Amino acid sequence: MGSAGTADKRGRAAGHVLRLAWVALLVTILSCFAVAHADTLLGATGYKMAGDAAKMRIVVNFDREPDIKWFLLRGPYRLVVDLPRTRFALDAKDVKPRGLVRAVRYGDQGHGSRLILTGKGPFAVDKLDVLKNDDGSGYRIAIDMSAASEREFDEALANQALTTGSTVSGGKGERVGTGPISAPGHRFTVVIDPGHGGVDGGAESSAGTVEKDVTLAFAKELRDKLAAVGKYDVYMTRDNDVYLALDERVRIARQHEADLLISIHADTIAVKGLRGATVYTLSDKASDPEAQALADRENLSDQFAGMKIEDDNKEVTDILIDLIRRETHSFSMSFAHTLVGQLSTSVGLINNPQRSAGFRVLKAPDVPSVLVELGYLSNVKDEAQLLSADWRGKAAQSITNAVALFAAAKAGTATGG
Repeated sequence: MGSAGTADKRGRAAGHVLRLAWVALLVTILSCFAVAHADTLLGATGYKMAGDAAKMRIVVNFDREPDIKWFLLRGPYRLVVDLPRTRFALDAKDVKPRGLVRAVRYGDQGHGSRLILTGKGPFAVDKLDVLKNDDGSGYRIAIDMSAASEREFDEALANQALTTGSTVSGGKGERVGTGPISAPGHRFTVVIDPGHGGVDGGAESSAGTVEKDVTLAFAKELRDKLAAVGKYDVYMTRDNDVYLALDERVRIARQHEADLLISIHADTIAVKGLRGATVYTLSDKASDPEAQALADRENLSDQFAGMKIEDDNKEVTDILIDLIRRETHSFSMSFAHTLVGQLSTSVGLINNPQRSAGFRVLKAPDVPSVLVELGYLSNVKDEAQLLSADWRGKAAQSITNAVALFAAAKAGTATGG
């Protein structure tokens, strides 16, 4: 009995060792399979995003060339990039949404992987390319997006449906979903931009009058007068006391396919005797030191909300200046000239009232834009006018008259060739 019991124990022990050996072998095989499987996955090794709410560039790096397809979806507005099975090794800080992109999602879909970029509003895919990295270390997807109108996004969706339902990578140099801004049925559209707002109060008079309140009150007066004409679609970038980044204001103008953006301001200046209205257009070189100083102050608006202006944004800003069409700039100058003429008959203007500087809010490449300084809160007489309902009504009517002349001239250009 003792010998039999010992043999039985030895048998069970041997069986246990054998089972452990099989388990170890199975784990090794599975580990090797997992490593081999991981080696077959495409590796997403880096992600970069630069730009603002008007224009963005997204670059995704891969360890080898990705075979991709991409398409658009709405509700919300999304760009979907389908990939082979991909191992994502991306830094959470890099994929944090910013600018035109409201959300970034990515992950495995079972049969493949997917990257989804959700826009803050409708957008156009200007370019989407798969490129080999210059140092030979791998490949990248480079995506250029810009704010667009709902019509443009819908046109891109329609074009997508008429082709393959999605778009393969490569050779996509042309902008997707663009069209002439004055599409059939498009009414002349004005976007009014009351300067500052929310945590950014703008200038303030010695008596406590705050620029953001003055600009909003005037913008509402102007909106009502333009709407009463019955020929225009009129929008405001803000209609209450909220903060808006400068590029958000540009995005809103482009989203509405604006034929004209009018940004309203009321600054202060150290020279107490200086008073009167000024009309500014965009240029990369200011017309005078005062215009440059004003543009510098207005362009700092984003810092009031604790926003950091990334170095990349300067590149995008320079690109936007380069992209401004000669025709758009010509229209801006034309309206500024008309506006100065109309204001001169009803409100006081400073000397040389038509000026230019590099205002970020005027940098929409396809929207004629002006910035109107209604007057100086540092001047007691100007402040009194800005707070006067009668004066606001008179000034708003002059701007409405200028818009009517500009819209008629633009319509004549469009129909007359």
